[in-house]
Amino acid sequence: MSYAPTLGVVLEGELSTRVAPKLAQLVASGFIFSLASQDATLWGSEAEAEASIRLGWITSPLRWEPLVAEVLELRETLARRGINRVILCGMGGSSLAPEVMAAHAAVSGLETNVHIVDSTHPDQLAPLLQGDLSNTVVVVASKSGGTLETDSARRAFEAALTDQDLKPREHMVVVTDPDSPLHHQALESGYQVFLGDPSIGGRFSALSPFGLVPSGLCGVDIHALILEAEKARALCVDNTITNPALVLGAAIATGHPQVNKLLLGSWADLPGFGDWIEQLVAESTGKNGSGLLPVVDSTLVGSRLVGSTLVDLSDCLRIGHPGSGSAIEISGSLGEQMMVWEFATTVACQLLGVNPFDQPNVESAKIAAKGLLDATEVTHRQEVLLNGVSVWSSYSTKGTLATLEEAITELLGKLGEHSYLALCVFGNQSKGGAWSAVREALETRTQRPVTLGFGPRFLHSTGQFHKGGAKEGVFLQIIEIPEASIAIPGRDFDFGTLILAQAHGDAHVLAESGQSVCSLSVNSAGKAKLLAALMG
Repeated sequence: MSYAPTLGVVLEGELSTRVAPKLAQLVASGFIFSLASQDATLWGSEAEAEASIRLGWITSPLRWEPLVAEVLELRETLARRGINRVILCGMGGSSLAPEVMAAHAAVSGLETNVHIVDSTHPDQLAPLLQGDLSNTVVVVASKSGGTLETDSARRAFEAALTDQDLKPREHMVVVTDPDSPLHHQALESGYQVFLGDPSIGGRFSALSPFGLVPSGLCGVDIHALILEAEKARALCVDNTITNPALVLGAAIATGHPQVNKLLLGSWADLPGFGDWIEQLVAESTGKNGSGLLPVVDSTLVGSRLVGSTLVDLSDCLRIGHPGSGSAIEISGSLGEQMMVWEFATTVACQLLGVNPFDQPNVESAKIAAKGLLDATEVTHRQEVLLNGVSVWSSYSTKGTLATLEEAITELLGKLGEHSYLALCVFGNQSKGGAWSAVREALETRTQRPVTLGFGPRFLHSTGQFHKGGAKEGVFLQIIEIPEASIAIPGRDFDFGTLILAQAHGDAHVLAESGQSVCSLSVNSAGKAKLLAALMG
């Protein structure tokens, strides 16, 4: 089998010089030998307990070859019944890897009929739930088996299938860890179940059943993926200074804490790959006031004059494809790059002195949202109406702002020399093109890195860094008020209430961390006016 392009990590001259001592230190210590033997002590005593049960991803991905055969057999069985569309319900690692795998296959010419459900916004869910599901297999993926968003989606799709006189057991497949609540529910319901490895954490699960099952069902050549990954793994366990994982891990960590933002360019044949890197790196490193923040599709290129002002981006490191002129240039197939990034992230965490396998601050937003769901009134907070947009902020006094533009300008004024702006949109992600344009416009306007996250998806990704990393964030939250209303069977709240609680809960936790937050709630009639104000 041929592989193109060839796997490689190349550093520009100055960065290569700075990284060389770290590389030599890593090789001399035999770090990679210890990692390959699943040594749980590599990240310190406090991380040892968690690391001891989270190193299964290091094992050869070839062990999943029997799974590949099972998935292909199921796909053929479904096809004979006219089922040729996949809806994947998952969050974080359970949705991002399959999304990239399917998009990559589509670029390569494969027609993939797949829809990712990692949102609780009713307007995004309604077309899928109300459309014809007779040709659809719904894959429900959750390692813990208790993720609120995924559980809610499962309930909704079970009800939708039943309403269409379809049998859920003939249209639903579950991917989960052994003995999880979802595992037991699936067995009771008669669903086909694929079990993961409990020693592989969610964001390291791309090359396990969580990435392979849904991707294989929509036609991705998952056997080729694991062969690519195994090829890269052989290089990643080599104790030399040319090991691509050691080079990449050392390069992204060497300048920390002065350099803590990774400006990710795009790889033409790997659409969405930056989103997968974003979760892996941000959630793994962003804790204890430390961490590395990937900024996907950044247009910033380096220190330069804008008008008469010198823009300093010395806290940013640009990463891209060969020939992009980035400080770090990476080539390789999807399976190869996924394996390299997983190894490299654990290398970086060792150099940063953080545990790559926990996510302590993700739970805070969940707790805040649950508190609001348990309350009598989710929407209770002091807001002011400006130009048809409801505004709440963590810093303004009610009545001091006259226009929406003033509110936006005030927030952007909170950006400091090393700040980043996080655009957090609780809206219909399937119509997210306008928000990508806003992200780019805000980056041009502020000359600071701007991230774009869709809630609640980003809560399982950069949400950890937002609370656990360096307190440099300025947060612009957008809540698109839903037009659709969708119940969650067995719950005393619906999807509209859930996403509102998640947005308000996240804003509250961010504000409690001492960072600046401005939340703008808008209906469909006011969205055009809001977009115009943000585009400047």
